[in-house]
Amino acid sequence: MKVAFVKYGTLTLALFFVFFSKGFSIGDDTPIGAREVSLGNASVALISPFSAFHNQAALARIKSITVAVDYRQPYLIEGFASAALTFVIPTPVSNFAISLQQKGFPGYHESRFGCSMARTMGKRVSAGIQFNYFMIDFPEQGSSRGTFLIEFGLLFQTTNQLTIGLHIFNPSRASIESLNLKSNLPVRGTAGIALKPSANLVFVSALAYCVDCPLNVRMGIEYQFSDCFFLRGGLSGKPIRHSAGLGYKNRNFGIDFAIVHHETLGYTP
Repeated sequence: MKVAFVKYGTLTLALFFVFFSKGFSIGDDTPIGAREVSLGNASVALISPFSAFHNQAALARIKSITVAVDYRQPYLIEGFASAALTFVIPTPVSNFAISLQQKGFPGYHESRFGCSMARTMGKRVSAGIQFNYFMIDFPEQGSSRGTFLIEFGLLFQTTNQLTIGLHIFNPSRASIESLNLKSNLPVRGTAGIALKPSANLVFVSALAYCVDCPLNVRMGIEYQFSDCFFLRGGLSGKPIRHSAGLGYKNRNFGIDFAIVHHETLGYTP
């Protein structure tokens, strides 16, 4: 009984710091996608199905129906999980995507549902917008609270080697309120580049600014060391995060693995 009590108390304390610190509030810039994680979350100029979470404009460059799934156990805390799903549907007029993210532990969940639209505006420019519904389950009230917000982005492919991405999240300053808690969703702007100096090498970097938070600098590198395999590394801060990962991709299938180390909270595989 004593061991169980200590274990439960340790889990509760850890989850308190994770959820109620500025570094992990609802709507935060939690990296989604193992490739994005391993590149330090410098993903605003990358083209990926997980752009539904990072810069919807990049979805306009996806040419075929794509489904992507992300799962992780943040900071190796037992019972604490984060999962995400995105489904991209290209059409002749615009590309559309549906996305879902959920994280939490038994008795407490945060959810995000999104519908996005993206389209090209000429050969080198694309734009995208997403409508989100954020929801928190409040176990002490036996109910849920939620709110709507938008995010949007632009992507500029200035040359075949250089892409610039811009993204704005929650410009309307939406928040979620219950009887005794108000969760302010962050207002955030991100700008970054993806530079491809050769066919098998990509450099990415980004600056993210969130109201009431310090400027966040991110960078990463991806090296394709064979026809289907990739090696990645990244760095971001503050807080300082080091990341690394491996990837495999063929014509119709890909799988990525990443691990990231938070300077305070530890490892997330």
